[in-house]
Order: sequence, then C-alpha cells, then structure tokens
Amino acid sequence: MYKGNIMSVLAGNKETARSIAEKLGKLHEDGKIRIFYRRNGDYIRSVLSSTEYPEKVLNIAEIVTLSSKLFVYIGENLSWVEGELALLSTASGLPTSIVTNRQEAEIRKIFKGTSLETSPIVQEPADEENVMEDSGVVYIDKAFVVKGVGVVVTGFSMTGIKVHDKLLLLPSMKETEVKSIQVLDEDQEAVGPGVRVGLALRNVKEEEVKDSYLMVKPGLKVQKEFTGKGAMFPWSQASEGQFHFVAYGVSVTGSLQRNGEEFRVILNQPIPIPKRVVILNVNIKQGKPRVAGYLVP
Repeated sequence: MYKGNIMSVLAGNKETARSIAEKLGKLHEDGKIRIFYRRNGDYIRSVLSSTEYPEKVLNIAEIVTLSSKLFVYIGENLSWVEGELALLSTASGLPTSIVTNRQEAEIRKIFKGTSLETSPIVQEPADEENVMEDSGVVYIDKAFVVKGVGVVVTGFSMTGIKVHDKLLLLPSMKETEVKSIQVLDEDQEAVGPGVRVGLALRNVKEEEVKDSYLMVKPGLKVQKEFTGKGAMFPWSQASEGQFHFVAYGVSVTGSLQRNGEEFRVILNQPIPIPKRVVILNVNIKQGKPRVAGYLVP
C-alpha cells in the first residue's frame, strides 16, 4: 500500500521554485500547480510549486495548506514577495526550512517576528521520508467521466482509503463509494495518506461531482461556522469583514467577526474543521500583504 507526504516549495520566481523542487522529485504534472514525484518502494513524496505566484496568492496558499512541510527560498535580492512568503509560512503553522545562501544572522534579523526567524536554514532541501498524518479528508482537483469506468476524480489522499469505502462529497454531502483506486497508473486495493490518487466512484453522476472540492470520511465534522483563537498580522489592512479562508488545499469565501481574541467565521461553503486556517485578503494590490492572518478553530 502506497503512503507518502506532500511538501511545497515557495519562491517568488517560478523557475527557482522548479529547480528546488526538482532536487526532491521528478516533474510529473505541469499546470497551475507543478507536481513533482519521488517514489521509493511503497513511499511516494509529492512536491508542489505554484506557476501563478506572485501574480495570484490563492494558488500558493492552497498548496501550502495541502502540505505538511514547506521550503521557502530567500535569494540575494529581497522584495515584498519574500515578506509575503514569510507571512504565509507563519500563518500556516507548518514546519519550514529556509533555502538560502545568505548569512543566518541576516535572515533572523530581516524576518524577525515571523516563523522564518527560527526556521532551520539549508542550502539544499533535505531528502526525508515522513508520512503525512491522517485527517480523514481527500482533496479533489479534477472530476471527469472515463468511458467504461464512470466518474473519476483526481486529487490527494489525506487519509487512508480502501476500495468500497464510503465517502461524502463536499459541498453536496452526497455519499459515494470508492469503486477503484489508481496510483501512478497502477490499480491499488488501498492507499495511505499523502499520495496523489485517481478514484473511480460509484453511485454518483458527473454533474454531482463537478463542483466538489473535498471528500470526507463519514462522521468527520463539517461546518460552515466556527470560532477560535487567531491572529491578524499588524500589516493587514483589515481585521474584520470578507476574506478567503484556506484549508486542505481549498479556499472558501466568508466573513470574519472579532470579539477581543475570539474569532468567528461564517463560510459560504462547508469544510472539515482543520487545525489551522490561513486568512487571505486578495482584494488589495500586489506589494501589500495579502496574507491577513490565521485562525486556530
């Protein structure tokens, strides 16, 4: 049974991100998200990078929240981009390594007050094989019909899945059954967390999955409203109102209300309650921090 991990490489330059990711895996899919793979026995590492950043921040925030570890590149010439990536790492709460040739003291000083102030510094990303923890969630990025097979979705398992498992589609909450599983074009009876998968589904039509963004195990709590503690960064231009909330690789719009340290979020679509939610303000100009803060439900 395959199991694995998902990591992301963050850099202001798309080709720099690609060159770092290629040290961790071979390019397998090249689109809005580049996906690099490295397989070692039944372990598969997926490394993600964005081809839409810095023009768009949603895409890179989504891959961050799919991941369990980040690599942030800091080059010789700094701009607002590196500051925004530092805020994104901080908001994610994920383990982060800084890829740079700069002096450690300089990095710590420049990024004081962010997670990069204490993140380990490396010249090249380390080759490691940690397995992603099980969250009960499957991320969906494509849904289509294959002749003779039926409805198929592709995405990432963030949970263990077996053939004949029942899963609930979001946002419809319709139950479906896993008819078959493919990993790297090979049929599998089961797959562990952290692996790119193709799933053939039973008891569902194409039009019922085209707007789906996640599948969850039955019994996993899914909500449109929740409260929690959080932080809005001092550079953020708004502390309440409409934002994008990002978790499990998905961005959902909604409203944020604050009462002291207590945050209340009302989303337009349901999501499973994650350990942490990244808050984005995408309606401000490039150069101003679009990463507004984070919430811990």
